[in-house]
Amino acid sequence: MSKILYRNYDTKAIKELLKEIGKHRYEQALENMKVRQKPLGMQGWYLEATDNYLKLCYKYPSRIVLMLMDVDRFKGIPVKGWERIKKQL
Repeated sequence: MSKILYRNYDTKAIKELLKEIGKHRYEQALENMKVRQKPLGMQGWYLEATDNYLKLCYKYPSRIVLMLMDVDRFKGIPVKGWERIKKQL
C-alpha cells in the first residue's frame, strides 16, 4: 500500500517561513520534541503535505527525519515547487 504526499524543498521559501515562525516558536518546538542536535544549516529542510497535515521537516545527514511542527496557519507557504511523492507504507 502506498500513500501520496507532496514535498517542497525551496530553501528560500522555507527560510522566509522560518522567519515568520520566529525564534521563540522555533526554539519551543525543538524543546517540545526534545531535539538534542539542532539543524545547523538550510540543507535538509523541506515541507511535507498530505490531506491531513502540512509540516516543516528536517532530514539529518544520518537520514533521521524530524517533523518539527504544523505550519498550515502561516502565510509563507510556497505555492510553487511541490513534488508529488509515493511513500510505501
